[in-house]
Amino acid sequence: MKLIQAASAIALAAATTTAFAWYAAPYQPVAPTADQHKAFIEQQQAMMEQHDKAMREAFEAQRRFAEQQLAWADQNRPAWPAFPERPAMPEFGQYPEAPEFPEMPEFGQFPAMPESLDARRKEMDAYREQAKQRIEEHREAMKQWSEERRAQHPTRHIGEPLSRAFPERPYPMMPQHQAQAPAASSAQTR
Repeated sequence: MKLIQAASAIALAAATTTAFAWYAAPYQPVAPTADQHKAFIEQQQAMMEQHDKAMREAFEAQRRFAEQQLAWADQNRPAWPAFPERPAMPEFGQYPEAPEFPEMPEFGQFPAMPESLDARRKEMDAYREQAKQRIEEHREAMKQWSEERRAQHPTRHIGEPLSRAFPERPYPMMPQHQAQAPAASSAQTR
């Protein structure tokens, strides 16, 4: 037993020492030699050149693709309508001529409404009246339905027994009440 404990203690000490040596040792960077530094710089420059070349090729491929798409669109697009030429810009200090506006109506007069707008207004007024009538009919039907429902199911007050909602059965049908039940129902039917 003591031998096992001693071996275990030695193994634990060895593991602890190794772990401490591995994890607790301070990092000491190794200074590169001049040749290593030169090789590193050359490697970085080669990588930058490759990256630059790849980017140029990607941009060129993107440009060619865009040109192909524009050429295809030009071939398949119908002819655009010709736009009128814009008038020349006025010289500094000159103003363009304003368009002619209709005459202003006299005070209290309104301009005549086009017939189509007047007809549309009448159509909208008629629709509005029909909608009001449908709403009123629906409101009356809901009110009547609510009143009928209230008459069928009178409201209960807090503490009132549930049996009030069922007047034909004033008490549950328990064995002791079965003999009384037919007499009570026959008295109600007379």
